[in-house]
Amino acid sequence: FTWSVNVFNLLIRSYYTANYSKMDMTFYFSSNLTLLFQSWNISSAGQLVGALVGIFIVVLFYEGLKMTREVLLGVTLKKNGRLSAPNSTTPLLTIQQAYKRPSPHLSHTSSNSGPRFAIVLIHLLQFGLRIVEVGLAYLLMLAVMTFNGWLFLTVVLGAAVGYFISNLVRWGCLPLLG
Repeated sequence: FTWSVNVFNLLIRSYYTANYSKMDMTFYFSSNLTLLFQSWNISSAGQLVGALVGIFIVVLFYEGLKMTREVLLGVTLKKNGRLSAPNSTTPLLTIQQAYKRPSPHLSHTSSNSGPRFAIVLIHLLQFGLRIVEVGLAYLLMLAVMTFNGWLFLTVVLGAAVGYFISNLVRWGCLPLLG
């Protein structure tokens, strides 16, 4: 039995070495890489710059999605009568306590179905945005896992700039939310 396990391990190791040893497991700075899909081969500096700009824009969009979901949470709590203003910087404990407290706006009578319906619509919008947000997060993680240093630096810089811009918008310093 031990002999068969050792042979099996040897076969798996040789298959892995023959088919998957091409991936770098340390950061490298090169313009030759495959990004996310086999058909997305980058082989020149111009293609790399285009890919970096695209990744930077995706990271900005990702950070904007996170900010949008936080603002929608504040709007939901305000409509629910549990916050005085839509404030996305409300601590998590306060948000959890607000959901546990009964709301006068959400009774089980049919006369208050308007506010409940609006909250359900906002929640469905948050649900859809969350799906997109998680998908983008995993794609960005896979891009970083190529171990290309330029991609890693672009994702980190894009996240920092996106966070900065999102907070300026949230605080009203940039009039993007109208």
